[in-house]
Formats: sequence, structure tokens, C-alpha cells
Amino acid sequence: MSEKEVKILSLFENIEQGSKAAFDELFMLYHHKLLSLAKQYIKNKEGAEEITSELFVKLWLKRHNLSQVINPEVYLFISIKNACLNLIRSEKKRNSIFSLSPPIEEPTNQENSGMADQELYNFLDEAVAGLPEQRRIIFILIKEDGLKTKAVAEIMGISVRTVENQLYKAVKSLADTLSLYLGYHPQNRKKPSVASQWLLSFFF
Repeated sequence: MSEKEVKILSLFENIEQGSKAAFDELFMLYHHKLLSLAKQYIKNKEGAEEITSELFVKLWLKRHNLSQVINPEVYLFISIKNACLNLIRSEKKRNSIFSLSPPIEEPTNQENSGMADQELYNFLDEAVAGLPEQRRIIFILIKEDGLKTKAVAEIMGISVRTVENQLYKAVKSLADTLSLYLGYHPQNRKKPSVASQWLLSFFF
């Protein structure tokens, strides 16, 4: 069991005992990640925020049953995904609430990134947004949120092999698309800039 898994299990145990401090820590660790996933399904920002907030409220209200959760992290992501899908099914105009332009958090501590770097971030945003929905979500969960393929498979309700195949296709598609902008293939060459080094982290 990884250090992260031990940490979140400990938080769940403390929350079950009524620890508000543990609940606040869990909120700080996962609110942004869960909100980001909600935005992949829900186009309406307020709707995604409401779903995420409701999840934490329900978590606190039902804290006495948290000891039954075997994998807390996967539980949180599956819960937010199911809440989003339930909302989508309840809406008559389903297409109007799918996210067409998911946000990609820009790396911090880049005070002098410059116009070229900003353009690169924007170009990557558009490239990721253009991926098929399942492929896009898998890419973000693994590359942005740092989840393992097995966890993503559980969250998405698909096989590990499918996750691996979709991630490979996502990375290849993004690399090919970005090569048109960069003038070189990001998997074949490193460029000595902060933005490029950050970009390369998505492909290795």
C-alpha cells in the first residue's frame, strides 16, 4: 500500500470518528481533482461545483459508514462520476451539458513564461479538448491527477487494457497534433524551456 493510500485511509477513519480537521484536509486534497472530473462531464460550471460540494456534504453526513470503503480514492472519483451521469440522464437536452472545453490547470511558478509559452498551453488545451470523451478523461485522470491505470479502470468501469490503449492513443494523438505547432515531435526532442519541459511530462 502506497503512502498516499495509507494517508487517505487514515483520513477516512478519522472522519468516521467525527474529526472535522480530517474532513477539512480531505477536502483540500480532493476538492479540486473531483471538481475537475465533474467538469469533464458537466458543461455548466455551477452544476459541477454543486455536485462536488454535495458529495462532500453527503460524505460527512454518512461518515459512520466510511469504514466499509476499501479504496477511498477510487470511491470518491466513482461517486463524482456517478453523480454527473445521474444529472445527465435527468436532463432532456443531454448534449447541452457535455463539457466541450475541459480546463487544463496551468503549471504554477512560471512568472516569465512569455507569450510563446502561453500559446503552447492554449494549444494543448484545445488538443486535449478535441480528444474523444473517454480518452480525454483517462488522459486527465492519469496525467493530471496522477492516478494509476488500475484505479482509472475501476472509476471508468472498463478494463486496465482499455485504459492503457486509450492513454496510448491520447498521447500519440496529442504528440502528433502538437508537432504541427512545435515544428518537431515532442517525443523525439527536448526543448530547453519551462513550458516545453512541462509539456514533455505528458508524453513520458
